[in-house]
Amino acid sequence: MKWQASKADPHAIIANLIRKIDKPEDAAFARELFFGTIKFKRKVDYFANNFYTSKNLEPKLKQVLRLGFYQLLKADNIPTYAVVSESVELARKFCASRQAGFINAVMRSFLRQPEKVKLPNPEYQPVKYLGLEHSYPDWLVSRYLKKFGYEETEKLLTWGNTPPDLCFYINDRNSSQQEVLKQLDSLNIGFERLDSFDGYYKCLTPHLLLRSKPFESGTIIIGDPAQGLAAKALDVSLGDIVIDLFAAPGGKTASLSGRVGTDGYIIAADNSLKRLKLLKSNIKRWRLDNVFPVCCDTFKFASRRNFKYILADVPCSGTGTIRRNPDLRWNLQEADITRQAKRQARLIKTAVGMLKPGGKLVYSTCSLEPEENNQVVEDFLKQNKGYRLLDLSEHEKFVSQSGFLELIGHRHLSDGAFVALIERK
Repeated sequence: MKWQASKADPHAIIANLIRKIDKPEDAAFARELFFGTIKFKRKVDYFANNFYTSKNLEPKLKQVLRLGFYQLLKADNIPTYAVVSESVELARKFCASRQAGFINAVMRSFLRQPEKVKLPNPEYQPVKYLGLEHSYPDWLVSRYLKKFGYEETEKLLTWGNTPPDLCFYINDRNSSQQEVLKQLDSLNIGFERLDSFDGYYKCLTPHLLLRSKPFESGTIIIGDPAQGLAAKALDVSLGDIVIDLFAAPGGKTASLSGRVGTDGYIIAADNSLKRLKLLKSNIKRWRLDNVFPVCCDTFKFASRRNFKYILADVPCSGTGTIRRNPDLRWNLQEADITRQAKRQARLIKTAVGMLKPGGKLVYSTCSLEPEENNQVVEDFLKQNKGYRLLDLSEHEKFVSQSGFLELIGHRHLSDGAFVALIERK
């Protein structure tokens, strides 16, 4: 109800609610129900609507129905009788008592006649079919069909609905990799090395890791491996100085911090004081004493010097992170992509203005949209002959035909991302 009313960050909403839950497995189940219901909102509404005629359900009743149908459609490990029973109890608790009977009737009608629900024919209505089957807005499905074709689009949408992995790398500032891995073993925290992303691991028991001493003490840094690729592409060395624009919450900053070492430093800039406070909290926990946070408007960043290395991980539509942020598909509009692209065109010009001759800038996003990615970079290079695109072919697993790094979720088993490396001649 809170998410529906406010469209606030669902991660923050559920985090506040499950703090009171003692058992990690119960907290994990609450998260699954919450994010799953948001994710499959379109599909569960479509199925439920086949079994009642009222057009204006009370908002609380609507959410009870969504929670129940999500479990019936997607939670195979929960007996159907338990789903119906719990949904009826929720209706009694939060709605009028007579509405408990309505919930019972609708859900039992579906269980008796699931074949009553007909999805559109995928051959004649591919957009509508994929949008309903995988619970995405039609405009986004249509974009991906044009870009990837039917088969790849279905794989991408399926990937976006899978539970996100909790990945991490080891902050070896105060402990060696081997020491930390042994400590995780001793705590029965399961993990496996990611072959495609050097130094990254996938956690198999996230609920244990997030309540463990290695996490709380900062020897474990959580982050999708796609994040680390931008920092790696910048190819900094020990002792270098880097400016990290839009640095919060700090995942890329931490990666850069380790690469420049104690003789180098990172200026971590962000225009949001709230997000910068989170970054400061993180770098304190991670014990990164070579990171200096600065709150500033990137368009007005004032410095007496230019820099050899700049990381500009710019604000974007975030479509590469839909698996991690299921609400994004409902909050985002197609016009937002055009609006972001215009802002990104200004940002890249501002960022390269801070480069020294021979300096390098990484332009990166967590978007899959060409308007925000290669088109921004290609348009900039056409209009500014003093810059050139540098080769990233050493990252051959991710390099596109145009010379950019492009991560697509279902292909690379990570968040989606785009990375370009530009040099001032």
